[in-house]
Amino acid sequence: MGDEQPRDKRAFMEAGNRDEFDEQREARGTVGALTAELVGTIAVTLGTVAPAAVAHALRIDLGYGVEMACTGVMTMVMIYSLRYVSGAHFNPCTTLAFALRGDFDWKRVPAYVAVQFAGAIAAGAIVAGILHPEADALLPRLDLGPWPAFWLEIVLTAILVLVALSTANVARFIGPESAIANGATTVVERWIAGFISSGSMNPARTLGPAIVAGGFGNWWVYATAPPIGMLIGVALVSLMWRSSREQ
Repeated sequence: MGDEQPRDKRAFMEAGNRDEFDEQREARGTVGALTAELVGTIAVTLGTVAPAAVAHALRIDLGYGVEMACTGVMTMVMIYSLRYVSGAHFNPCTTLAFALRGDFDWKRVPAYVAVQFAGAIAAGAIVAGILHPEADALLPRLDLGPWPAFWLEIVLTAILVLVALSTANVARFIGPESAIANGATTVVERWIAGFISSGSMNPARTLGPAIVAGGFGNWWVYATAPPIGMLIGVALVSLMWRSSREQ
């Protein structure tokens, strides 16, 4: 009997220490994930707006294919680098899609979306502060007007979300094929939509630099069309996969 109380006490203390350790590990994991989303979104947004700003500042022609491909290449690189830290979302639509599929905790969504927008704004500020381009270099192109851009963004975002969800498991990209698939999808969709909507598929990546540029009248296209496309993408995946665990 005399030995039972100390053992119970030690077990209690050890359990308390484990709980405290788990809380600290979770806190570090959260900080790491948010930092990864911030850094990744900065990088992906730089891949979108910096080439146009460089071309404008130096009066050179990078070529349509090169300029539009930069976003997808940077997306692939960041997924390779950070997929096991945060899931490599870098896009509010991706975060919401995982949450709707039940693979991502809704409590984490506001923080993810906030740092994604913060990262996109930071990227716009970096480009503006270093290269000093004209404001329109930070804005999307809508050569056919807002409505073709709106409809095209819905279609392209639905495809991107379908690829993201179908190549991931529990909100974590799971190998080189996923990085290649998502990066390649972004490249092709940017090639398709470069002069029509700039191939955004990501409200943060477009609206963040636009805020730095002072805003623009057709902001509503990117605030509404990608989320609608995201919902369609989630619905398509739900029809094809009976549950997220089958992916």
